[in-house]
Amino acid sequence: MAASVAKGTARATIQALTGRLGRAQVVAGITSAATAVVPMDSKGRRWLVYNGSAALAGHGAIWLATGNVMGAEPLMAAAVHSVPSCGAFVITCAGAYAAWKAAGVLRGLPGLLGLAARPAAALGAASWGQGTAPLITDVMAATAPWSSMLLPLIAAGALAGVCWWALDSRSAAWRPPVRWAARIPLATLALGVGLYAPGGML
Repeated sequence: MAASVAKGTARATIQALTGRLGRAQVVAGITSAATAVVPMDSKGRRWLVYNGSAALAGHGAIWLATGNVMGAEPLMAAAVHSVPSCGAFVITCAGAYAAWKAAGVLRGLPGLLGLAARPAAALGAASWGQGTAPLITDVMAATAPWSSMLLPLIAAGALAGVCWWALDSRSAAWRPPVRWAARIPLATLALGVGLYAPGGML
């Protein structure tokens, strides 16, 4: 590699000294000699540096805050432990919305029955959804060890979606330093998954 670059540089220099190349042509000759061995396309390297530095900044902040170089490990474990509660919350919201929409066919009932149909249906579905956390826990226990392997990825995927929606999807027009700072949570989460998942207690 070094020999090829040196050869191209020497050739361009000799041609310039003999008056056969101008200054711009010398620069072009040196550049072409270098890019013949090392392509100028560094998009992948820029992407790696951009996201890698954001992930390292996030993990460094966690390290400083916890005093533990593996400080993100208990955070990931806590996210896994919260899956039953978070799952019950999602089921509650989804059930209430679905019941509200389904009860729309009852709006034609006379008087208070038509007015109360939707709220009553949504409230009933939400009450049922709040009690599904133990069911989710039982399903996790019954499907072990697969649940222990997949739950970190599921929890991280949900958190990654929130990070992307709240920050990354809105940061295109922001200044580069602010846009880089907005990438820190998502990049930190991605690196954490790579370091600590899969595994139930990580």
